[in-house]
Amino acid sequence: MKNTNEPLKRIAAIHDLSGLGKCSLTVALPIVSASGVECACIPTALLSTHTGEFTGWTLHDLSGEMLPIAEHWRSVGARFDGIYSGYLASPEQEFLLERIIDLIADGDTMVIVDPAMADNGEYYINFDFRMCEAFRRLCTRAHIITPNVTEAAFLSGLPYKTAPHDMAYIDSLFDGLAPLGPEIIAITGVRPSAREIGMVVRDRRTGNEYSAMRPARNGVFFGTGDIFASAFSALIIRGAGVEAALGAASALVGESVERTLARGTPRRFGVDFEGALPAYMDKVREIFK
Repeated sequence: MKNTNEPLKRIAAIHDLSGLGKCSLTVALPIVSASGVECACIPTALLSTHTGEFTGWTLHDLSGEMLPIAEHWRSVGARFDGIYSGYLASPEQEFLLERIIDLIADGDTMVIVDPAMADNGEYYINFDFRMCEAFRRLCTRAHIITPNVTEAAFLSGLPYKTAPHDMAYIDSLFDGLAPLGPEIIAITGVRPSAREIGMVVRDRRTGNEYSAMRPARNGVFFGTGDIFASAFSALIIRGAGVEAALGAASALVGESVERTLARGTPRRFGVDFEGALPAYMDKVREIFK
């Protein structure tokens, strides 16, 4: 048994806070915590809901608060093992992210970027190529990036392909993303066939590739990318190997989706990850026993 009195690893999660519809910080905070990692938060924006399948949502840009929060953290001597960013309210916030990284990161801080901007071949509402350019800059600062297939295509400048995705296409995305410099690239939403969906990860430090697939279900499941990125990032920062982190994070996504189907939860409210956390925490304990 490892010494439980060792200080917790700490991640700064920099995402929006959508009050309803589980995603971003309302997903990152509990899942990073369930991974045995402390989660500090910098909200990029406050939204009433996420922007998928909701209308009339409200958005308050928190750009003016982001840097002061980071400056305060630095003034009190807080140290961060990871900085994990996701949805940005505007392309201009990328410059704030770079300043925050410079403020609170040290030589051992791992930077994770989830370039949350697009899916199914299209940008999210109110986003365009300028957001892609912003995330491309931010990804050059990252050790780990977790794009979905659409985001990987946009970032690499390659055509987006609808499913099925053969490995030649996924490898071309990896190769297109490599010049950005991340050590680990995790591509989500990969569909090798109509029956399966999952993640493929390339560890550029070793050249190894790993995949984790689950049964494909019809429709969109909001927040699954955030669930995966939060779990995968936290486990890597805590010291898990890439393959183990992928397996545990993928299983959490899969069980969350299946519980959502069984419960009949309306998709726009997010997936039922809460009930999947006990089994996930068992896997975490097994990884670090």
